[in-house]
Amino acid sequence: MLIFITLIIIIFDVISKIFISNILILNKSITIIPNFFYLTYTHNYGGAWSIFDNSTLFITIVSFLIIVGIIYYLFKNKINKKIEIVGYSLLLGGAIGNLIDRIVYGYVIDFLDFYIFKYDFPIFNVADIGIVVGIILLLVSMILEVYKNDNKRN
Repeated sequence: MLIFITLIIIIFDVISKIFISNILILNKSITIIPNFFYLTYTHNYGGAWSIFDNSTLFITIVSFLIIVGIIYYLFKNKINKKIEIVGYSLLLGGAIGNLIDRIVYGYVIDFLDFYIFKYDFPIFNVADIGIVVGIILLLVSMILEVYKNDNKRN
């Protein structure tokens, strides 16, 4: 299941980026829902929210090390909980999807552009969704484990 979900995220991420880069002009938008959702084709040379902008080599190395670390952790530890399997799968798929962009293009293709309560949220992609949802699921799993252990002691 872990490999399947990871591959699904990578495939959807790569296909969506190829699609967007072929139908949109760089830095141009298509309105999907006015004042809320746009497709805006951009190149991100940094990390999340463009931090470490123009540090592609550094971010590529760090991303690779994180991916290797996650894979090592998964091989060394038996992960049985579905929430953790899905969480690690999404995180790994997202990290690999963005790493592919950094290696192939030297930047990450972003295109999902939301305005939420008049705030122009940073533009992101399918891989980023995998990373964020994966981290949230892993945090929820940790919180549930702490709660479960606390209840055992009482």
